[in-house]
Amino acid sequence: MKNRQRDDYSFANINMLGKCNANCYFCLGKDIEEQLSRHNQMSTFFGNWKNFHKFLDICLEREIRNVYLTGQNTDPSLYPCLQELIDWIQKLGFNCGIRTNGLKVDENLLEVFKTCKASVGYSIHTLSPITQKMMIGVSRIPDWEYILNNSGSNVRAQVVVTRCNEHEFFDVVKFLSTTPVKYIQARRVSTDTRLKELSPDIAAYERLYTLVSRVFPMTRKFFTDAEEYEIYGKKVVFWRTVKTSVNSMNYFSDGTISDEYFVVEGYLKNQQNI
Repeated sequence: MKNRQRDDYSFANINMLGKCNANCYFCLGKDIEEQLSRHNQMSTFFGNWKNFHKFLDICLEREIRNVYLTGQNTDPSLYPCLQELIDWIQKLGFNCGIRTNGLKVDENLLEVFKTCKASVGYSIHTLSPITQKMMIGVSRIPDWEYILNNSGSNVRAQVVVTRCNEHEFFDVVKFLSTTPVKYIQARRVSTDTRLKELSPDIAAYERLYTLVSRVFPMTRKFFTDAEEYEIYGKKVVFWRTVKTSVNSMNYFSDGTISDEYFVVEGYLKNQQNI
């Protein structure tokens, strides 16, 4: 069951729509792939995105300060006007951050990321090319050591726990313990329409969580059903999207605005209002 008792809005997402450089089978965007695939704003200047100014005005009114660039069927690092977008958002008084799979990251993008006032988040699910291929459809592993050491001082990592990488989780955390990553978020897959298909991945997350909760010390509990453990000297937060009480505003680059934390629900409910 989804937790609908939400806290005040603490951040906002700009969900870019387009074509991705990965094909993650667990991607939340696949829940509504048909609807999202009709839209591609990756070649559209952000000043021409529908309702974008309205969305940012809403964020200012609600005193939301952290705005994160992410994607539902693409990766924000592919956006050609990324630096201009970050600069503009931050000139309005927001702290801009980014969430990316890291596949496109090079020296130029690293310089762009360093200008973000909010955190730079990388999805690092595995260190194995074989597992990487199974999970995201691409076997290449980015040079994470170089990337993480050259992304600025506010970096986090996200590991989506699945049936594919469940037994590699501690290897990934051990590697990340040697990097400047501030904390690691272990995420359970999220879905509104593919529960049966992704149930083995949900089970893998719960098995891992049970093991961690028995072996490692919990350092704190925050929001609802979000617990932080210390593993290899790093803070690791276990995050069930459906259960946590955190709240966010969501904008989609086709012009959809949603005040619901649940991305798919919010998009389907509000897309008619574009």
